[in-house]
Formats: sequence, C-alpha cells, structure tokens
Amino acid sequence: MKKIIVTLVAMVMAIQFSFARDVITMNHKELPVAAQAFLKQHFSHKQVSYIKVESEFLSKKYEVVMTDRAKIEFDGKGNWEEVDCKRDTLPQTLIPVYIRQFVEAQYPGVTYHKIERDRGEVEVELSNRLSLTFNKKGELIDIDD
Repeated sequence: MKKIIVTLVAMVMAIQFSFARDVITMNHKELPVAAQAFLKQHFSHKQVSYIKVESEFLSKKYEVVMTDRAKIEFDGKGNWEEVDCKRDTLPQTLIPVYIRQFVEAQYPGVTYHKIERDRGEVEVELSNRLSLTFNKKGELIDIDD
C-alpha cells in the first residue's frame, strides 16, 4: 500500500514538473486583458523590461518588470497581487482610501513603495521603512519595521 501511494505521489509530482515552465517575453499580448488594462492605467509612463509567465499544473502567474526595476505580479486572471516600485513612489490610485487616511494621520509626508494584497489583507511598505497590514474591514492588524 505504501508503494502505491509513493508511486502515485511521484507520478503527480512528475506530471506537475513537466507542465511547469517559465517563459520570458516582451509581448504585452501574453498578459490577460485585465493586466494589460492595469498597466495602461497605472504605468503607461513606464517602459516594460520583460514579462515572466510562470505556468504551473493548473495555473499561471505573471510578473512584469519595468526598466526602472519596478515589479508587478498578477494572478492567472490578470488581477494584481503585488506592486513593488522599489525606491520609487507607488501610484496613489492603488492605495485604498482607508489606508491613505490612516497613513496621512499617523505618518504625514511618507510615500508608498510597495503594496501587496492577499486573502482580504492589504500590506503597504512606506518610505519610513514601516510595513502596515490592514484587514478587509480596513483595520490595522500589524505594524512591522
């Protein structure tokens, strides 16, 4: 029985690895329509260096890297998951209003460098090196320095 389970697990892993591949491209048409629209709306002034398409067994992820090293990650449907502008400033339109209001009240004058959303949480990294995490209700749930 153990041999059968081990064999099945090995077969599933082999199949998954055979389908997993990364493709590097500069063709915007490789991105889902939602990702293309996002880039056009928020990053039309920046030039794309390359697009990495990560294909796994049942899903795809996209990573767009700009010439200034800014990185945007999208899920398979083209929804953004993470935007990291390194030392540059994030577009204000990406920051939810409740986060902007909190940050303006608590940390006036700081800028945003990174935003990530995952399972109802939004995390932002600020120019003062703080990382703030908010839940889907807009409540601050973590501060990391």
